[in-house]
Amino acid sequence: MDTSSNPTPPTRRRHRKPSEDPMFGFRNVLNIIFMVLAVVGVVIYLCADNSTIGVYVILAAMVFKMVECCLRMLH
Repeated sequence: MDTSSNPTPPTRRRHRKPSEDPMFGFRNVLNIIFMVLAVVGVVIYLCADNSTIGVYVILAAMVFKMVECCLRMLH
C-alpha cells in the first residue's frame, strides 16, 4: 500500500462535451416534449371532470422521457 503524501488522483471517465455528442439536440427535443406534455397532463388531471385523459397524457410524456433515458444510457 502506497502511503506517500502526494498520491495520484483516481482516473475519471471524461464525458463528451454537448457539442461533440451527435444525439444532444435530439435528446433536448425529447426533453422539451416531455416537459410540455407533463405540465399539460397535470393541468388536465387537476382541472378536468374526468381525470383519465390527464393520466394518459402524463403516461405519454413518460414514454418520451424513457426513450431519452435509453438513448443517454446506450450512447
